[in-house]
Amino acid sequence: MSTILVVEDEFDVQQIVADVLRDEGHEVFVCGTGREALQRLSEFRPDLVLMDVMLPIFSGLQVLDVMRKTPGLDSVPVVLMSEAEPRGVQPGHWQFFLKKPFRLEHLLDAVARFVGPVMLT
Repeated sequence: MSTILVVEDEFDVQQIVADVLRDEGHEVFVCGTGREALQRLSEFRPDLVLMDVMLPIFSGLQVLDVMRKTPGLDSVPVVLMSEAEPRGVQPGHWQFFLKKPFRLEHLLDAVARFVGPVMLT
């Protein structure tokens, strides 16, 4: 089972993404702000982070910058989600981009790229 941190401030999107991933067999934690994300990331190392770019308090790009400078979090794959692809971010800081609104199949494909398919028994 993979552990995924979903960082999304739109509650409906957050819950749909979390529910879909849980239905696929992943362990999912959710946050609504960049500050909450940094707190959670100080508590555990997820296998994957799905993160909105536009977040309250600290943006997704600010969280990403902290992650890349933190041993243990510097190699965690990050899938960014937003209406527009971010510019000015160093290559390799994020691994995949999902343009909102996205189809659930695209979400599942992106997750499978980094944590593989879940084998439900």
